[in-house]
Amino acid sequence: MTDPGATRLRVLAEASHAFAVVATDTPKLLDTIARTVATLVGDGCLVTLLAADGETLTSAATAHRDPALEADYRAYLRGLGTTRTTNTTNTSVTAEVMRTGLPKLVPEILPDTVAANADPDLRPMVARLDVHSFAVVPVRARGATIGTLSILRSRPGLGYTEDDVVLLQDLADRAGLAIENARLYDELESRVRQRTVDLEAANKELETFSYSVAHDLRAPLLGIDGFAEILADEYGEVLDEEGRRMLGIVRDSTKLMRQLIDDLLDLSRVTRIELRRERVDLSVLARGALEKLATASPARTVEASVANGLEVDADAHLVSLVLTNLISNAWKFTSKVTEARIEVGITNARPPAFFIRDNGAGFDPAYAHRLFVVFQRLHSTHEFEGSGVGLATVQRIVRRHGGRVWADGKVGEGATFYFTLEPDRE
Repeated sequence: MTDPGATRLRVLAEASHAFAVVATDTPKLLDTIARTVATLVGDGCLVTLLAADGETLTSAATAHRDPALEADYRAYLRGLGTTRTTNTTNTSVTAEVMRTGLPKLVPEILPDTVAANADPDLRPMVARLDVHSFAVVPVRARGATIGTLSILRSRPGLGYTEDDVVLLQDLADRAGLAIENARLYDELESRVRQRTVDLEAANKELETFSYSVAHDLRAPLLGIDGFAEILADEYGEVLDEEGRRMLGIVRDSTKLMRQLIDDLLDLSRVTRIELRRERVDLSVLARGALEKLATASPARTVEASVANGLEVDADAHLVSLVLTNLISNAWKFTSKVTEARIEVGITNARPPAFFIRDNGAGFDPAYAHRLFVVFQRLHSTHEFEGSGVGLATVQRIVRRHGGRVWADGKVGEGATFYFTLEPDRE
């Protein structure tokens, strides 16, 4: 003989597991509740939930062991429409359970009686359902009744008992907790989505503003630099040493400002242009970047090595900017090293990452989090020139590809910058 207590625990365990599998998907959860109860307790199950107005009770999920009867059950419930729980003249069992918060059991009922009380248009469906017994219990969450859980028996001689109602209430309590958790999750997801939309809109406005300001500053800056150049060429001999020094400061400042504006425009463009992936040979791009730097600084001697076969699916233009920025950084920060070395390669880790390593000035690891923040610099402009925008540009490009970028280093011992250009799949 089967132990009723063991059977009850098995049913509750199976139901709890089924609810947990779809815990964050409210529609699937409601359907799972109805189907689980219909399967474990039988034969048909209806889940109703109280609407936001606190009065209207609506059908949330329906299930029946017999697919044909399930269709009739759904059609019958659609014909009934919604239930106003505050209407005390409403004699429906679900409305009564909602008002009282108490379960209702009808252990035996004649199918003809159910059909006779139904709307004429719904009687054929009710007759096919062949209801012989039913029970309704409240679904509760946080001490409040949020809906009902109903079961019906479509077979004679198997009427529900008080023990069935106790089991059904246990299932309803678990369902209520699961529904409430799913609703909280949905609410949180909705808030996150809205915050994301708001943040994206704000970022887009900021990007547009930054691009507009940077673009509009170029014209007056070119005018300042142009007139300063004319002044130096045509009136340089008239100026005394101090005047020429001050004019030099003006020209150096305009050069720095022009570089900053160009960097800001690049930073804005990398998030605006369409990303087009293709097979890219990073080895070729890296060697090209190093050759340009060597041509621009013929007096420098740098031992550079680039691994062969560094290929990846990426946007060729954008990944070229990544390499140009990182290799230019390595070139810049090894400028005060007697035997400068720069290495471009790929790690053996899983997933692998590309890297640019140098033996230059390095950085304090305690401030590594500031490396990729726009306008943040770990070295003063007196030590090494720069705008503080390049690494922020690198990070944006890498993130657009679904990858990540990070760095290791020590002061006076060089730095290594790593990056991936695809999401981690391992």
